[in-house]
Amino acid sequence: MNRRLTICACIAALVLVLSSSALAVSVQDIVDDVSQATYTHYLDDLLYTHLGHDRGFGAEHDLARTNIYNEFDGYGLDTSLHGFTYSSNTYYNVVGVHTGTVRPDDIYVVGAHYDSVNNPGADDNASGTAGVMEAARVLSQYDFEATMVFIAFDREEQGLVGSDAYAQDHSGDNILGMISMDMIAYNAGQNKATIYGRTSSDPLKQDLADAIAAYGNGLTSVIAGTFDASDHAPFEWQGFQASLLIEDWGNPYYHQANDSVDTPNYIDYGFATNMVRSTVGYLATATVVIPEPGGIMIVGFGILILIRRRRA
Repeated sequence: MNRRLTICACIAALVLVLSSSALAVSVQDIVDDVSQATYTHYLDDLLYTHLGHDRGFGAEHDLARTNIYNEFDGYGLDTSLHGFTYSSNTYYNVVGVHTGTVRPDDIYVVGAHYDSVNNPGADDNASGTAGVMEAARVLSQYDFEATMVFIAFDREEQGLVGSDAYAQDHSGDNILGMISMDMIAYNAGQNKATIYGRTSSDPLKQDLADAIAAYGNGLTSVIAGTFDASDHAPFEWQGFQASLLIEDWGNPYYHQANDSVDTPNYIDYGFATNMVRSTVGYLATATVVIPEPGGIMIVGFGILILIRRRRA
């Protein structure tokens, strides 16, 4: 092989190795940014999950909403309040948008309800809300081809009111997938998650199960059928693929005052973090992470060096 062909082959190999490695490790790197410590901070410190707190119609409801809004806004998301009416009053979903750089009209939604049944609602559903906050914190640091929308829904406990209002108002959007994280912090002992959704959502459900297997740190999953009792359902009613990610059933404090982070040996923060890792892995894969500029610069710099050597 002559010198010119050798240099061309080296350039091609450098481009292939550097660019492919930048892409190959990106999703795992993103997933590894998920922090149990940060998740715990959101759940314990920002969402009013201690004994005596009430995110149903108590004072802590609006305080939690404000904290969620401020966190989304602090991540650099396009943050807004989506208003809707329930029982003649206006309530708000908190929405944070991370716009895709290549296919901004292709949308993936991850949500959780932040209201409770007049109790601290640590597992139901501050656990999922903290998960959405942690997913938003991590994913907002990267660029993706498609758009991600992070939503904290209100008035789920009164019949999916907030998520239904949002899904109806956005029925014309190109929503390619929606995940509801609802009750993700009580480990019934089998380290297992359940994925609910209609048959029409089977492709998304399988992709989420694959992400759990790849990124869940040993978390296992079971794919189940229709379950119209969480915030994924209104999206399915509008014809979108959507699914519920939930713990294996058996929470002894469901809708009780002791659904609190103060209840001993109750909240499994590691289990919940693995639920979030799995969701982040799914979203980062589905929306397609863009290589970091640094990786592209390295490729270009390597090519420049080889070209200069060739000219020398």
